[in-house]
Amino acid sequence: MLEALTDALLLALDPSVLMFVALGILLGITLGAIPGLSGDMAIALLLPTVFYLEPASALGLLVGIYKGGMFGGSISGITFGVPGTPGAAATTIDGYQAKLKGKPNRALHTALYSSVAGDSSSDLILIFIALPLAAVALKFGPVEFFALYAFSLLLISALTRGQLAKGVAACALGILLSMIGRDPIGGSLRMTFGIPELAGGLSLIPVLVGIFAVSELIVQVSKAWAAKSRAIVEDAKEKSKMFSDYDAAADKLPFRDFLKLWKATAIGTGTGTLIGALPGAGSSLAAFISYGLAQRFSRNGEEFGKGSMEGVASAEAGNSATSGSTLIPLFAFGIPGSATAALFGAAFILMGMTPGPNMVRDHSDVIYALFIILIYANLVNLLMGKVLLPYYSKMSMVQPRILLPIVFCLAIFGTYAAGNSLIDVWVLLGAGLLGVVLRLYGFPLAPLILGFIVGPGAERALRQSLLIGGEWSYLFSSPIAIGFYTTALGLILVFTLLLRNKA
Repeated sequence: MLEALTDALLLALDPSVLMFVALGILLGITLGAIPGLSGDMAIALLLPTVFYLEPASALGLLVGIYKGGMFGGSISGITFGVPGTPGAAATTIDGYQAKLKGKPNRALHTALYSSVAGDSSSDLILIFIALPLAAVALKFGPVEFFALYAFSLLLISALTRGQLAKGVAACALGILLSMIGRDPIGGSLRMTFGIPELAGGLSLIPVLVGIFAVSELIVQVSKAWAAKSRAIVEDAKEKSKMFSDYDAAADKLPFRDFLKLWKATAIGTGTGTLIGALPGAGSSLAAFISYGLAQRFSRNGEEFGKGSMEGVASAEAGNSATSGSTLIPLFAFGIPGSATAALFGAAFILMGMTPGPNMVRDHSDVIYALFIILIYANLVNLLMGKVLLPYYSKMSMVQPRILLPIVFCLAIFGTYAAGNSLIDVWVLLGAGLLGVVLRLYGFPLAPLILGFIVGPGAERALRQSLLIGGEWSYLFSSPIAIGFYTTALGLILVFTLLLRNKA
């Protein structure tokens, strides 16, 4: 144990790792501040880099992008009223109103401090909870694992924006795509349509990059987003005339003033950490529930929606607090709890590490190094955000006609370099078109990706269970399995009622 921690410290504190963490945070905040782009897109595009970097450096880069993107989405939301990421939508409610009242700096710094506070607390929960859960998971058999997979897939499908039917359909499509290739039990080919290159199944990188990045690029181009961005900026300039008597002194946020928001920040942190640990719940849901709870327990609840700093703090803390806890299911059971966790799971797989309880035991030095990186990356995020915050608020004015073609070329070259195969490029483009169709018809993308990654494990556990038990009733032979099924149904009912009340 002591030797593993020593090795982890040497890995995590290596100057090159520190450099990649800082670079990742810079990229994450920058992309998060641009509406339409996100940290998830950047992680998907940079997945091929794990082949060329040391594990600690690659994880430092991805962690930096993740953490920077969580905060970056609030910048354009507060500055222009357009959330840079879905999770920043709740922050925008009060943040943009505060900006119109002449307090953009207070709102931006409140978002930064509460984001770092929620993120740090969530990371500590991950570190202290994931390892004990992993020890419990080592005792699971095929029946328990199938119940866990079913629990995760059901929650992921049902809780995505409250669209049960579309979520289940997208998840089923992801599982179907994961079944292309060889049967894991019998070894026979299925759904390859006579294409030899598909015998090994669809590669992870082109599917992830296609669904997340390419589809988003196509949608952004089709909407002539550059014109919309200019209109948004002009509208913001017009509204900014409402506070021509801007008082810079009154817009400062001393840290002692932020400490007065401890209650709202704590509510957001606790709620976000809890919801982030539930597969499929997501940062958007965590942010809105945190916002609602903070308003309910605030002495100044009537100020919410009118530029309240409590509203900004609770929403941003709730959003960012999911960042650590959403990795708990991945480390403990090998099941990604969100789209971002799925991307981290893909990175581990590409590094030769199988997500799950054995990963901590077999690669303890790398995993402990990751825990250390998670902690000090928050400090780097705080320092870089505070110094560069005035410049980030202008990120939304970057012309997409310049940015989007560059991102598209990176997606093509990165995918080809990862597998040196043209079939992967065709899969990338096909996945991008599929993502566009799903977006147009309102289907969530996260269930598809999570179904694609979890599908093989769920199928293997199901077939092993049936081979052992011989009948379907064997799937309900374990009290743990029954507990998972019951808990899933209960949580779906609770969150469906919460979403209905919010609507």
